[in-house]
Formats: sequence, structure tokens, C-alpha cells
Amino acid sequence: MKIKRFLDVYPNKSTAGVYRAGVYDFFDCVYGKVRKGKQVTEEEREVYEKLADGYFTEERDYFEDMLTFTASMHGKPPIGAKAKIAGVKEFLSYNGVDFTDRQRKQLSTKLPKGNHARTAEKDIDTDMLKKILTHTDLKGRSVVLVLVSSGMRIGEVVQVKLSDVDLSATPGEIVVRGEHAKSGDTRTVFISSEAKDALQEWLKMRDRYLMSAKDRNRGLIEKGNSKEKAIYDDRLFPFSDRNVREMWDNAIKKTGLWNKDNSTGRSQVRVHALRKFFRSQLALSCPLDIVEALMGHSGYLTEAYRRYSRKQMAEYYLKAEHHITVMGTGDIREIQDKLQDTHATVEGYRGIISRQAEEMVELRKDIEDMKADKEVRIHDDARLEKIFDEAKADPEDMKLVLELLKRMRDKGVL
Repeated sequence: MKIKRFLDVYPNKSTAGVYRAGVYDFFDCVYGKVRKGKQVTEEEREVYEKLADGYFTEERDYFEDMLTFTASMHGKPPIGAKAKIAGVKEFLSYNGVDFTDRQRKQLSTKLPKGNHARTAEKDIDTDMLKKILTHTDLKGRSVVLVLVSSGMRIGEVVQVKLSDVDLSATPGEIVVRGEHAKSGDTRTVFISSEAKDALQEWLKMRDRYLMSAKDRNRGLIEKGNSKEKAIYDDRLFPFSDRNVREMWDNAIKKTGLWNKDNSTGRSQVRVHALRKFFRSQLALSCPLDIVEALMGHSGYLTEAYRRYSRKQMAEYYLKAEHHITVMGTGDIREIQDKLQDTHATVEGYRGIISRQAEEMVELRKDIEDMKADKEVRIHDDARLEKIFDEAKADPEDMKLVLELLKRMRDKGVL
């Protein structure tokens, strides 16, 4: 069971999955293709294990096999191909096969060129998400809204346990454990009000889903294409990341948004793009280092948690929540924000008028004092009073009157 023992070293399921696929591709390249479909059956897994056991007992040139495999990965998306090649190197090393520095350098020159996936992905916007959500059931809608509003990866969200969720907090909180995070760091993320509402509804039917799922995949179990569902699954979403992608693709097809990339054959509207939506939208009203930390980017995690308390991060999140709200409830917060801005402007004008009124009272007092002391005489007193009365209605006019009176006093007219 060399492949299984090797993969057990990697607790992160996403990493283990990529490395497993790489090892299977490697043996397909060396011995000929084993799998018949996209998904490997239990019988086919056993075949790969037997190939792995026999491979290291044969007189083989491991370096030449590795060169051949690396060359076979050309034309495939570079990021995925490089990850699989790295997985095979680790598998060989785990079983005592190490290459020299010169050999590693030769292999690096054969790697696929480029650092980006080749699928020409389309950006996701709020209108597109609204259409997609109308074609999802409750569990699908809950997953999508959590992904949209938290910035979590799919591999992270399907590992969240019920005990890691706090729907009593505002905003709702989910703890992402380090053993399931790409960075290896534990972090707390927030979810929107609409995501929290969807989760509360999902939790009401979650147990029924587990019971029905146990019976629903019985045919797949008999064919060896699936394992029996556990009734006592303590995860928030008791299904796999593959199930999430299938739900997403089905919804995309129902909306008519499905469009296949010509070079990779993949959908151009990918569920992974929800993280990009989260980042671009939340950053409109939230500090970028907080956004990056919530997404689990290790370069920002320590710095953000050093600069902000969780309460401060939650407050910033709430101010920007309307940008990552899909079905409309976020518009209320946006209106509230605008009303707050308007209220602040009105209060500012009130302050200006109040200060000018105080200046007018002081000026009237000065005039009365001058009249009493008979130091000066004010000409056309009735006209001056009329000017004061007319200026009361407009702060700008009052400002002009005050400036005029000051100049008159400086010239000795008053």
C-alpha cells in the first residue's frame, strides 16, 4: 500500500488529492492507462497499489521515467501539471529514490511553461450570482453564500465542523482550522447576514439530508465508486469538494451560463472565482490587509491580527457587508450608510449656523455697548436692522454681513 502510506503523510486533503492524481498519471505513463473513466474506482485503486509495489522491485531507470512523465504533462494547465510533477517527486523520494542536483536541474527545464491556469475564466458579478442561486437547492445555496461572503476555499468549507460555527455572533463567525487551511494557520472568518439565514435553514434539514444520502448512494457503493455515508458526520456540510463543484456546474448549466474553454475543456464560470469576487468586492470598503487575512493568505495573517482586534475586523466587515450580499438585503445597509453620511452633513451645517448665530449675538452686544457709551453713532440704524433680518435665512448672506460690519468698524464708520 505504498501510495496510501505516502498520502497519509499529508493531512491536507487538497494536497493529498493532487499528489494522488499525479502518482496515478505517472503509472499510467509508465505502464499504460489503468482508469477507464474520470473517477478511479476501488478496483482501479488496488491496481495502482500493485503497480506501485512492483515498480520499486524492477530494474528501472527512475530518472528516465520521470523525464518521460514530465514531458507528457506539456499541453496541460501549467499550475496543475507542476503540482502533479511535484507530487511524483515526493512519492519517489518517500520510497528512497532521490535525484542529483544535475538531474533536478534537467527536470526543471522540462516543466510546462507558465504560472497561470490556462482556462479563460469569466468574472462573476452579483447579477450572475442571483441567477445561479435560483437554480440551487438549500444546501447548494448555503454553500455558495458562505463561500461568497467568507472568502474560504472549497477544501476549507467542506471541513468546517458544527462546533466551529457561531451563528449567534454579529457577523456570524466560522473558525477555519489550520490542518485544513492551505497556509496551515487557524483563522476566524465572517459570513454575511444572508449566509447566516441560509445556514440556519440548512441546519434544520441537515440530519434528514444525511439519512437520505445514506440510501441514495447505495448503487454507487455496490459498483465500488463510492463509500458508505456516515450518519454521524460532524461537519457543517457533510459532503465532498467534488460534490460542491458538481452542484455549481449543474446550476451554471441550468442558467445557460455554461461556456467551455476551448483549450482546457473546463467551464469558464468556475466556483473558485467566488474567492476573487469576495476579494474585489469586500476591498471596496474594507482595509486590504483584513481582506487578505480573512482569505487565509499567510503573508497577511500575522500582520492583520497584530494590527486589529477581532472586534475591529468584524466592524470593518459589517461596513463592507453590502458589497458581498447577493440577494438584496445588503442594500438596506448601503442605504443606512448613505443616511449616516447625510446625517453627518446636516449636523455639520447646523454647527456652522450655530457658530454664526453666536457671532451675530456678540456683534449685536458690541453695537449696544457702543450706543450706551456714546463712543460712536450708528447711521441708518433701521437699515442695519433690516439687513440683519434678511441675512438670517441664509448662512452665506450672514457671513457677508458680518464681514461688512467688520470692515465698517475698522474704517471707523460704526
